[in-house]
Amino acid sequence: MNETKRSHSRPAPQASGGLPLGMTLLTIALILVSVLCLRWLLFSIHSDATVRKQQSTPTGIAQAEKTGKVDFASKLEIYANNSASDALSDLVYIKKIYKIPENDLVAPKPDESKYGVTDDPDEVQAVVDAASELLEGRELIWNKNIVRMENTDMRYYRDDTILAITWKEGIGGGAVTFAEVVIADGSQLRRALSGNSFGSGIRMKATEMAAAANAVIAINGDFYDNRQIGLSVYQRQICRNRGVALDSCFFTASGDMLMTHHGELVTDEDVQKYIEENDVVFAISFGPILVENGELQTIYNYPVGEIESNYSRAAIAQKGERHYLLMTIGQEGNYSQRCQINMAAQIIYSKGVDSAYALDGGQTATMVMQNQTVNRVDWDEERTMSDIIYFATAMPEEG
Repeated sequence: MNETKRSHSRPAPQASGGLPLGMTLLTIALILVSVLCLRWLLFSIHSDATVRKQQSTPTGIAQAEKTGKVDFASKLEIYANNSASDALSDLVYIKKIYKIPENDLVAPKPDESKYGVTDDPDEVQAVVDAASELLEGRELIWNKNIVRMENTDMRYYRDDTILAITWKEGIGGGAVTFAEVVIADGSQLRRALSGNSFGSGIRMKATEMAAAANAVIAINGDFYDNRQIGLSVYQRQICRNRGVALDSCFFTASGDMLMTHHGELVTDEDVQKYIEENDVVFAISFGPILVENGELQTIYNYPVGEIESNYSRAAIAQKGERHYLLMTIGQEGNYSQRCQINMAAQIIYSKGVDSAYALDGGQTATMVMQNQTVNRVDWDEERTMSDIIYFATAMPEEG
């Protein structure tokens, strides 16, 4: 008597979420292929934008078309990446990308709970340790053993896209305020103009501009409205080109500081070519250059900044990729000595920066965090000015 053979099928392997493993792997593959295809498409869009820029259209219109396309492509790329990160969070780690649209006048609002004030180095060290993914192995200038000015606090802010720490040191008889900043994306390094346009004629305090732009931390810029010389670039457009006598500092979309000596760029064509070749978003002119390619510069004469006088100073420096140091020097407490420009250069050089550039000083020298001045401004009174350089969080606002 023949018995009917029974087939015994083995159940399909299950993934942790209850779906068949084969289906899960297929889902992953489809998502990754979709992301790669979208990246290829976006690369094509970027290339087309460059071609369109070269067409014979007015510069402003062509640049607006290019920037609009790049911003749109960037948003799509970020959306695809972050969607994949959310969808595959239980299976594979994909780091999220956060970027601020280039032409936005206001950055995302900082999370007030991420700020802190303390006199305990261990508390700041814990914040640094928590920022390990953002730091990506960078060695900070700040460390627990820094000898700070007596009776002074440290301030900090940290989220997934930015770390900022401020502290004060007594150096050469002067009060030196430092702020170290690390950002996740170059779009977080920004310039704000009073009145939101070049030549508006409006002047505002640095704290007011920082609050309006949602800055995590800010420092005064070149105060372009206080003189008629210098080079100024804003939102990739040349606003003024009278920089023959001054060194200039250019800030790129990737967050790099590039500097040119006076006389290197003369015509609008020279400047425009430099902007396009280096992906420059904005530029300022005050100076002089204090540190270049890791080498201390000696300044013998310069047309602005009272370089041979004891004067309050401000400067911005870069130390590696998306890693910066801000500095002001002034009078506070028992530290009453201001300094000449070469002393300011030596102080910021001693922190191991790759490049450093002097900003407008005197009463203009102002550092702002959480919409309050961090340094003591000359005569304890903020000066109204025309611009600030600031760092912002790129974390989207909740709600």
